[in-house]
Amino acid sequence: LNSTMESGGNPAAYGLNYQARCMTSRTSERDSHQFIVGTHSLKDKNEIHIIEYKEDVERVDCAGVYSHPGEVWNLQASGCHKDLISTVYTDKKGWHCSLWSMPEIKDKEGETTEQAALQESTDAIDQLTPLKPVVELKGHEGRIRALRWRENMAEEGEDDSNESIVTMDDKFIRWWPLAAGSGGLDEKKCLKSPEISGLSAGCFDPHHDLAFVAAHESTLTSWDFRSSKPGVQIEKAHYGKIFDVDYNPNRPYHIVSAGEDMIASFWDLRKPKLPILQLGGHTHWIWSVRFNRYHDQLLLTAGTDSNVSLWSIVSVMSAPVGEMEGTGAEKEGDKLIKRYDGHRDSVYSIAWSSDAWVFASLSYDGTVVVNNVPQSEKYNILL
Repeated sequence: LNSTMESGGNPAAYGLNYQARCMTSRTSERDSHQFIVGTHSLKDKNEIHIIEYKEDVERVDCAGVYSHPGEVWNLQASGCHKDLISTVYTDKKGWHCSLWSMPEIKDKEGETTEQAALQESTDAIDQLTPLKPVVELKGHEGRIRALRWRENMAEEGEDDSNESIVTMDDKFIRWWPLAAGSGGLDEKKCLKSPEISGLSAGCFDPHHDLAFVAAHESTLTSWDFRSSKPGVQIEKAHYGKIFDVDYNPNRPYHIVSAGEDMIASFWDLRKPKLPILQLGGHTHWIWSVRFNRYHDQLLLTAGTDSNVSLWSIVSVMSAPVGEMEGTGAEKEGDKLIKRYDGHRDSVYSIAWSSDAWVFASLSYDGTVVVNNVPQSEKYNILL
C-alpha cells in the first residue's frame, strides 16, 4: 500500500457547546460548503448548527443555530428542500424520528442577516429559534438505529417526487416516500420489511429505485421494497458488528462496509463470496465510511481511534485502471493519501461537501474539523 502525506491546506475547526455524534452535508446548497450538526446532550433541549466553510480564508463560520428537543442521534438533510431536515432523537418518552423545517433566522428589524445568525449562536438555548415540526415518522419499535435520506440532486424546479427516507429500528426497515413538492410524507405508500434482528446500518442504492442494503450484526443484505424480499446476502462479512455501509455512487452493485473489526471491505453484490478489497489503517472500530460522490476513488473512513483517513482506491472506481479482478488484496495504485489526527475524541461522523474536494469530520467532544483533498491528489485525478 502506497502512502502520500502531502498537506491539503490548513484544517479549520468549529466547536459546539455540547457533545455531538451526527453531522450531514447540506447538499442543497450547491454554491457553498455547508454542514448541519446535531448535539447529544442529556439536557431536554439540544442544538442544530448550520456551519459554513469559507475556503478562501480557511475558516468555519456559524450560519445559524436552532433548538431541538432531546438528544440528537442521527441527522439527514434534503437534497432538494434547503430548509428540510430529518432527525432521530430521544426524550423522556423514548425514540422518535421527525421531519423539521428550519425557519429563517431574522434580526430585530425582521431581515435575515449573517449577524443575526451569529447572535443566535451565542444566545442561551432557551432563546434559540426552534425548528418547525413537519411530521413525525411514527410506528417504530425500540431503538431507531439508522436514518438515510435518498439524496436527490435535482436542480431547482425539477421533480423531486423520488425523495424518500429509510429508517431502521430493532426489528424493521421502513421506507417513507416524501410527497412531491411539499416536504411531507405520502403515508399511503409507506413500506415495511419483514422482521429482522440486529439491524445496525444501511444505505440506498443510488442506481435503482426502492433498493437498499442493510447491515444486521455481521451480515449484509440487499432489499427491494417492491417485493419486500431479501436479495443478495453476505453472511459474516465482518468479524463483529457492522457500523456503516455506503454505496458507490458511480458504479452499480458496489458497496463498502466497516465495523468492529477495524476493516473497510469492498463488495460486488454480483460476486458476494469474497470482498474485492479490504483496507486496514485504523486501530479501533471504524464507525463511518463515505465515497466521494464525484470521484469514487476517493474514500473517507473514521472511527473511535479519533482518526480520519482519506484513501485513493483506484481499483474499485467506476473507471478502474486496467483490468483488475478482485482477489481480496490491495491493488497497485491504491493508497492512503493522508491520515488526519486533529481530533481528541472518537469520530462518529464524516461528510463530503456538495463540492468534490472539501470534507468534514465530527468527534464526540463536539469538534468539527474541515479539510481539503491535497492539491497533488486533485491534479492526479483531473489531469
